[in-house]
Amino acid sequence: MTAQEQLRSAIELQRARLQASVPADRRAAILGLLRAQALLPPSPPAEQRPNLITGRSLPNLGGNQALELCLAAAGQQHGHPDLAVWSAWFLQQCSLLAEAELVLGHVETGFMGIAHESSNTFDAWVATKRPPTSWRERADFDSWGAWYARQHPAPPSPEPVEQHDSHTTYAAALVRAMGHQLPYPADATIDGCSVRTYCALLAQLIALARDEHARGAPAQPRSERDLIERLAARLRLERQVAGRALAAFILDIENAGYHAAVPGVAAAPAVRLDERHIALSLYGLTTEPLLFLARELRRRNPQEYSNTAFQRETAFRRDLYALFQDKRFITSNSGIELRREAGSVRTDIDAVVFDRKTGTLAFFELKSQDPFARSTAELHRQRDNLLYANSQVAGVLAWLQRHGGDALLQRVDPRTAKTFRVHRVHPFVLGRYLAHFNDGPPPDKRAVWGTWPQLLRLLDAQPLRASDSSPLSSLFNRLSKDAPSITPLATAPPRDVRIGDVLITVHSSYAAFQHH
Repeated sequence: MTAQEQLRSAIELQRARLQASVPADRRAAILGLLRAQALLPPSPPAEQRPNLITGRSLPNLGGNQALELCLAAAGQQHGHPDLAVWSAWFLQQCSLLAEAELVLGHVETGFMGIAHESSNTFDAWVATKRPPTSWRERADFDSWGAWYARQHPAPPSPEPVEQHDSHTTYAAALVRAMGHQLPYPADATIDGCSVRTYCALLAQLIALARDEHARGAPAQPRSERDLIERLAARLRLERQVAGRALAAFILDIENAGYHAAVPGVAAAPAVRLDERHIALSLYGLTTEPLLFLARELRRRNPQEYSNTAFQRETAFRRDLYALFQDKRFITSNSGIELRREAGSVRTDIDAVVFDRKTGTLAFFELKSQDPFARSTAELHRQRDNLLYANSQVAGVLAWLQRHGGDALLQRVDPRTAKTFRVHRVHPFVLGRYLAHFNDGPPPDKRAVWGTWPQLLRLLDAQPLRASDSSPLSSLFNRLSKDAPSITPLATAPPRDVRIGDVLITVHSSYAAFQHH
């Protein structure tokens, strides 16, 4: 067996051991895990040491996997363990297991090399200076989340003695600050419910979980039927609609493996205990619940979810145009199709901005991916979808060479085209979450490539001003020169990961491995 195969075998053995350690009372074990998660910090510290495995610290790396193992366990471990102690230990062990799985994934992608020097010892090392795509994706995602939080500051946290309505007001503000997790228009309908309904129901669940926590009784079993009736009454929904929306926030035996596939992403907002009862997770409800929702909706009905992609593009275009509010800018109302002489569609443009003051026109290809691919194959599909913009950019530039920029401006705003002329054109390719990959065909260098969070960071999330001399050209140049804000790994200390009796040591380089 290769070192890679032996590590995979060690991981599977440890999974089996952990699953066998679940107490016979699985319901109590699940509640214990949810209460342990409630003690975790909701986000990693702003200043932290580089992590060779995850890039940045993730507080709940193995949380969903811990719940998956509990849900799948046969409950063979008898006795009466101290559930608080067991839950903390189990979460830690599952986080270490998740780290081992990430190391294996890094080896499979070539980011790391690995050696197996003895039966219980593995050494891995970073084999390239280019960080994994997922590291930059997580950094951008968290950056966008921080921007949303600044745009929608939550009111002061209610005191424990305050009533449910105070918690609801706080929860509604918290949900508004989570818009980056589910970037759809509020009236978009997915799986029979509108995004507005999902968000309103989430606010109610957060308020209930905070009520529990304030009373010192977090993660209590709840009758699903009673909860649905309560939510339907408070939100004035049909009971069936409330039940359908609630189900999309629940982790159970059917979907646990799906949601545990990517460590540290979207903790479960609620967990099914049995056919009639669920428990709310304060941690899951207040960290990435809408991301969990999006992933669950995609799992439930992939075709319908795919059919809503145009609404993600609509929301993306709306967010982009919010940066160009000054009257000097003219924007297209929708996407624009460019046709060949014979009339067939050559390509399309997702968004156009024209600066009347400078005569600069920017066209944008917008890629609204789902964040945090569940597998290498899915990540490759996302890469290929993004890099399809190469042919789109080439098609637009060829059309412009034949017809000219003024012809495109005529398509955007005929009235403006009568008075103003296009003097220069800048192509942009923007990914909602992803734009930078370490493999695949090179991106067309005539365009500038970036992510939406990257753009917000460069502009400090402020709309471009009337006084700016050449904002589109400046943005084009700044984005082309922007470097990823990933902490260098060369200074990172070795990371030891122990799963059972197996030790995995991760080094910052092959040289560091040789000298250890």
